[in-house]
Amino acid sequence: MDFIVLNIGQATTRHEWNNRDISSPFMRIYYVNDGKALLHLPGKDIEATGGHMYLIPAYVAHSYECTPGLDFYYLFVYQRVQNGTNLFETYDCPLEVKANEASRLLFENYCELYPHLHLPSQDAAHFEAHPHYREYAQTSMQMPYWERLQLHGMVEILLSYFVKHARPTEAVRDSRIPQLMEYVRLHLNENITVGDLAAHACVTKSHLIRLFHQALGITPLQYVLRKKVQHAQRLLLATDLSVKEIAHKVGFDDVSYFIRLFRKSLGFTPQEYRIKLIG
Repeated sequence: MDFIVLNIGQATTRHEWNNRDISSPFMRIYYVNDGKALLHLPGKDIEATGGHMYLIPAYVAHSYECTPGLDFYYLFVYQRVQNGTNLFETYDCPLEVKANEASRLLFENYCELYPHLHLPSQDAAHFEAHPHYREYAQTSMQMPYWERLQLHGMVEILLSYFVKHARPTEAVRDSRIPQLMEYVRLHLNENITVGDLAAHACVTKSHLIRLFHQALGITPLQYVLRKKVQHAQRLLLATDLSVKEIAHKVGFDDVSYFIRLFRKSLGFTPQEYRIKLIG
């Protein structure tokens, strides 16, 4: 696993926060010191309370409501995928775990070590806007190797609290699925068909569809489109490429179709998504 730490810090809400329709290409880990919040995640709501940590994987659409006085630490991390599957395709992790003093001290220590990674504002509207995302990523990559190791170690320690209670996903029980995931990752700029995937796995199209349904609960085409949209999210946030250029980067010659697909998936057009995140 290769992580880039984008932000780490502590915040205390001074007024009610009510941020909705969030979906970003980096994962979030929160440690709640005091107060309460309500997280709205696909298919479930979680009441966040003191002494617990919360994990929101990248690309998971969510909303949250916070009352004044909520005191929490935050850690925003981008995971670079070096081979087929990422952590959350490999493990079904809990989204809430009981924390302890060691994890709180870890947050406290790293917040003191890296004040330049704090978000510049504790205002609700600005907390979800990341105009300096690219600068944060570049800052992280330009750190001395020992500092990157130090931050990487923190992420792995905190993730271990969640992975301890995780179980392997259905997707990794059949070795063909991770291989197909890797194939999709390497060919996102192409028009990937069900036939291409079936040929790569040496199975019939109908058998391939059954494999994906059993492992992921979706069709192969749905998986491909999901990964194309996620890659587009990364490009919208991390580059200055136009929407047309991004459409081509993820294998769409028809830009109008790409925009409709993106909006159907996230509720925003690509340009609206970029404005929502970086203004």
